[in-house]
Amino acid sequence: MYEFNAGEYVLYHDWVGVIEDVWEDVAIRLENGSIVVVEKSEELEILEPDLSAFPSSAGPRSRLADILAQTRDISLSAQALDPDDNSFPIDPPLLYLGQSVFTKKGNLRRGRYIYGSYDPNIPPHGVIVDLKARELDIRWLSRNVFDESRTHTASPPTHLDRGDFGEIILYDRGRAPQAAIRMGSTQGSDLAVGDVVKFRDTAGAAVKYAAENGKQGIFRRIPRSITQGYEMNVFFITRTKTKVTIQWQDASISDVDSTCVVPYLNVDDHDVWPGELVSIKANKAEDETLHDSDLEMKDGDLGVTTIKDVGVVQSADAKERLAKIRWFADSRVSILEGYDDALLAGSQLGALSSHETDASLYEIVTHPALTKRRGDLVLVAPSAQPTSFDRFSTQTISNGAQGRSEPLGATSSGVSLDSDTKIDWFGEVVDLGLDGFLTVRLGALDQVLDVRVPVEATVTVVSDDDSTASSLTDEDERTSWTESWDSGSDVIIEKTVEYEGGTRLDEDSDSQMWSTDEESPDALGRPSAQPTAIDVGRIEPMQRPLEQPLEQPLEQPLEQPLEQTECTQSGSEVQQINFTAFPNMPAQFVMLDEPPPINHHFYTESVVLSAPLMRRIRKEHKILESSLPEGIWVRTWEDRLDLLRVLIIGPEETPYSLAPFVLDFHVNQDFPRSPPEAYFHSWTRGLGRINPNLYEDGKVCLSLLGTWPGDRQDESWSEGSTMLQVFVSLMGLVLVKEPFYNEAGFDAYVGSSETQINSALYAEKAFVVAKGFISHALTHQSGGMENILTWLYLPKVDGPCLLQRVLTECDNLLDEVSIKPANVKSSSTTALRLSSGAKVLLRKYASDLTIILAGAARTP
Repeated sequence: MYEFNAGEYVLYHDWVGVIEDVWEDVAIRLENGSIVVVEKSEELEILEPDLSAFPSSAGPRSRLADILAQTRDISLSAQALDPDDNSFPIDPPLLYLGQSVFTKKGNLRRGRYIYGSYDPNIPPHGVIVDLKARELDIRWLSRNVFDESRTHTASPPTHLDRGDFGEIILYDRGRAPQAAIRMGSTQGSDLAVGDVVKFRDTAGAAVKYAAENGKQGIFRRIPRSITQGYEMNVFFITRTKTKVTIQWQDASISDVDSTCVVPYLNVDDHDVWPGELVSIKANKAEDETLHDSDLEMKDGDLGVTTIKDVGVVQSADAKERLAKIRWFADSRVSILEGYDDALLAGSQLGALSSHETDASLYEIVTHPALTKRRGDLVLVAPSAQPTSFDRFSTQTISNGAQGRSEPLGATSSGVSLDSDTKIDWFGEVVDLGLDGFLTVRLGALDQVLDVRVPVEATVTVVSDDDSTASSLTDEDERTSWTESWDSGSDVIIEKTVEYEGGTRLDEDSDSQMWSTDEESPDALGRPSAQPTAIDVGRIEPMQRPLEQPLEQPLEQPLEQPLEQTECTQSGSEVQQINFTAFPNMPAQFVMLDEPPPINHHFYTESVVLSAPLMRRIRKEHKILESSLPEGIWVRTWEDRLDLLRVLIIGPEETPYSLAPFVLDFHVNQDFPRSPPEAYFHSWTRGLGRINPNLYEDGKVCLSLLGTWPGDRQDESWSEGSTMLQVFVSLMGLVLVKEPFYNEAGFDAYVGSSETQINSALYAEKAFVVAKGFISHALTHQSGGMENILTWLYLPKVDGPCLLQRVLTECDNLLDEVSIKPANVKSSSTTALRLSSGAKVLLRKYASDLTIILAGAARTP
């Protein structure tokens, strides 16, 4: 309809940009037949047509108005206007051909007349007959980084006038090749009811719609001969009917009416789709450092993430949380950190296996540099010239045992692109292949082509995700906010523990929430690293990072089933644990006379312990000595009273049941006017957050800590608040039964049917990942907590032997035995079975824990 529209993409030399604003010349036809380009289009006022003023049999009308009425079934009303009225729109109206408008007479007098001349006796209203862009404001997005023949990198001017339009190519996403590859266009013309449109080929449309055919109307074409040469065949969209081609997660494809489907807005971090490239989360990326000379950049040292295992998703089972994947052999992809789409030279995917394997959705991850979506606009590497990517010029990917070779630039018709074609380096992704290839539509060519290119031969300029949805990053979610506290020198500390905001633990909930009715398929087949067993006789004060494993490895793998020890349980009846019932339970609060571990997150923080601060710390210690609830242990050090380390055992009847959570705290100089600083030791192995309040980078979001806004003022820290309140809040309000609702704003959905599945899946993941926390805690030093962990989990120390209890629970789940007591009625919306994908990951953790238990049982 328009020559240019805001939001459309354009190409100018070797740059891609998006139009942000369009300044148009507007020509209107006046009552006497004169046509004038008004001086200021922003001073045009829309004249609403009066549909009742002129019925089809009404008296004389202008020939143009009569013809327009034939095509739009409306008449134009010359309403009484005040030519001297000074009230005009603040913003320019949305104008279109055939629209009735009025303006000031001065706007006509100073205008440029194409036909006729200014007549002060003619009313200043008319019909728009032409819209022509005269200036564009453009935001430049990227240059063609693959064009090594151009040396300049400066972006074009952001403001272009009509003299520059001859060098602008408009990227029309509505164009398609005559023989499009399967999925076809993803965008097309985004039309809606009320839009004003015209045919691309008016003459052809007049022939096609010359006679009625069912619901199809007749197109009565307005000839240019009676409109002074202007194209006035425009239409309002009054109804639409859209069919969409959908590829579901299971890789099936169906064509349905668009009214039969709704957008899926609950996409989580573990959803994947056919054609996506993924890697294993548990395989930690290798961090390297490149220097300025390596990258020819001036921003200092930059990190590089290297991904070794990459595969293509063939299908996904959202219910069972499983994906079928074909893996590339010997893949090695390097991504520049901070530049999501920057693949470094030498990145190789290798040959694609013909064999499909199952992987848990919880252990695979997508990467922005490799993730492409239908609708993405991308740069495409040329097929004729060498590039910094080794495989672009001669890219082949084998497909199956016999292999397949497909050159970069192969089209839907099997021909190769001419390297001299004008714009063959920019297009839209219209399909994701299951072999690691993309189908890219080169819509800027004179003849639109669909080409198949490898994923690594493209660079994303505009992501369809960015243009259709917005999401907050972790950093956005936890934007810092400030609190003010009144200063005071002598504050009475209340021993009463106030549960911040009220507890979330349901009193009549199940003792366990997960059971299974289906055995999981074979796992990925990639064995996890064998953990080392903890030596219960050699635990010493820790002086190494928490992430450093213990030195003594397990001497031999377990070959026979573990014999029953004094703490081994059998059967599915599991009793609640009472730690205080064990006479040898380690003291919950202890001040150690040894140096603090250097792995304490705040070890390097220094603070001058003034007399008032010392008095306050002693009061805090007295409260902790007498009031710590069951399941919390605290350690501090005589020569660093400003440091604390806390071990919290996940409450039963939650996904975190019996798992260890270690946090470090620091009392700064401003304490107690400001809350203590906190750090969470996350052991998720790259699987994402285990809780909405506990971040992988150690951030702890809690209103008492001043890191999250509370709903009430009494939820914030004050000088009367205590460390005990913080610890109890972490146990009672963070490690809860349904952690999904701890996300910001999600508490409003507690109990709603819309979020039941999301909550259950979040809890399921937390439940499985928590088992990895147990494995990590027992195979890595934890500075001050080793004797407690040994007492809690391992046999032969007259403790609760939680490890055997956890393994019994895992075995029951993996063997499809429900451990929910028969006499307990579930009140939880998350009381669902364990998915097959969760079982894949749980089986790996259970194997690690079994080896640890066996090693501890053999230790003298």
